[in-house]
Formats: sequence, structure tokens, C-alpha cells
Amino acid sequence: MAFCKDFNARTQKYKSEAPIAATVTVFKDNTFELSVRSPSVTWFLKKAAGIDSGSGRAGHVVASTLTLKHIYEIAKVKQADPYCQYMSLEAISKSIIGTAKSMGIKVEKQLD
Repeated sequence: MAFCKDFNARTQKYKSEAPIAATVTVFKDNTFELSVRSPSVTWFLKKAAGIDSGSGRAGHVVASTLTLKHIYEIAKVKQADPYCQYMSLEAISKSIIGTAKSMGIKVEKQLD
């Protein structure tokens, strides 16, 4: 019962359709350790761009366009993840821009 309460408390900030990664480690004394990560960067990019999948020919065909504001908002969410908590927002944003480019999503300073 404690596991269910802990899991629900940690995942209540995410929407029901958001795929989250959870790692559960159970010890012999019936205690557990739960690690919950936010959805992947690609999921956030696809949701922000309003597309189902990236471009089949990234670099040649643009699937969608996002602004730096979208990238910054995704970076703020990802900074809460355990493996990103010590990275700067700038470093996380650069990584997200690289992922967007590989998906065929163009990042602009501002849309017209």
C-alpha cells in the first residue's frame, strides 16, 4: 500500500497520457526505492510541435517549427530529472535543440 501511495504522489503532476520512466528497487526487508523521471525529450518535442512523428529525412524535410521559448520550457521540466539536476539550463537547451534537429524540427528565435 505504501508503494501505491508513494507512486501516485510522485506522478500526480504528469498527465495520464504522458509516458514516464520509473525504476523500483525492492530490498529484502520489504523496503523499496522509487525513482521517477519525466517523459522523454522527444515526447515533449512532438507534443509542442503537434506532430505524431519526426521527419523521415531530417535535415532535408522540416516536420515542424518551434521557438526557443518551447525549448526553454522543456529544459525547465527536464532539469528536475536526477541525471540533469546539475546541468545548466543552457546545456540542457542545447541538447534539446540537437534532438529537435535530428527529428526534423526547426528551432527559430521567434515565429512570424
